[in-house]
Amino acid sequence: MKRSSNPVAWFVSMTVLMSLGACASGGVAERVTPGALLVADDVPITAASATLVVHGMSCPLCANNVDKQLLDVAGVTEVLVDMGTGEVTLNLAPDVPVTRRQLVEAVDRSGFTLAEVRVQ
Repeated sequence: MKRSSNPVAWFVSMTVLMSLGACASGGVAERVTPGALLVADDVPITAASATLVVHGMSCPLCANNVDKQLLDVAGVTEVLVDMGTGEVTLNLAPDVPVTRRQLVEAVDRSGFTLAEVRVQ
């Protein structure tokens, strides 16, 4: 791409181009078939919180996408992402059961791999 003489136009163009593609970690993350990693994945999680280990997150855009997809799952009330460890802590509503399958599918939609679900 030819660099524009207008620095603002160049910056906007580059920002748009970068947002159209996945971040570097998104393309590297190994994708799996939803539900493939977890046993008894249709059993509701009865705990108030869970910790997910997500492989491939390395930038704020990645974390935001994972956060958004998990918040779209009925019963997930809060999502806290730690990009440094790849751990995502969820607070769960007591009256809306969430299954491991729902969590795997949400993380898969975000383009990453859910490797583990730890229930507290």
